[in-house]
Amino acid sequence: MHIDAKNQSIGIDLGLKTFAFMSNGETAESPNYSSKNRKIRKLQKKLARQPKKSKRRNITRVKIAKLHNQITDTRKDFLHKLSTKIVSENQTIVLEDLNVSGMVKNRRLSRVISLQGWREFRNLCEAKSEKLSRDFRTVNRW
Repeated sequence: MHIDAKNQSIGIDLGLKTFAFMSNGETAESPNYSSKNRKIRKLQKKLARQPKKSKRRNITRVKIAKLHNQITDTRKDFLHKLSTKIVSENQTIVLEDLNVSGMVKNRRLSRVISLQGWREFRNLCEAKSEKLSRDFRTVNRW
């Protein structure tokens, strides 16, 4: 399967508030997970207070699992749509190489960084560019 790309190449810089800054001036906002995150934290606090092996605790546990799944599905949907759009429109995709494991050690940002799914985005872009015979490269962060 080979479709000609509209643009020659694109560079992508990943961020927190804005998920991706593209070299053509476009930006991609990441979905807002904060309300679901707040609900999860509230429910986990409730779960911790409930007696083990109780029916209510099981209900709360299921609610937490559902919220986690909703966040996962939202993220996957966003990443799939963005990676498909980028790969189909550009011949060469250049992505920065990030030290995510080092960044997660920052306690203030670790939750937000983990929710972004940068690695998943990179894997999706790599796989899709291989499928559409595009050129995918990573650039050193320095």
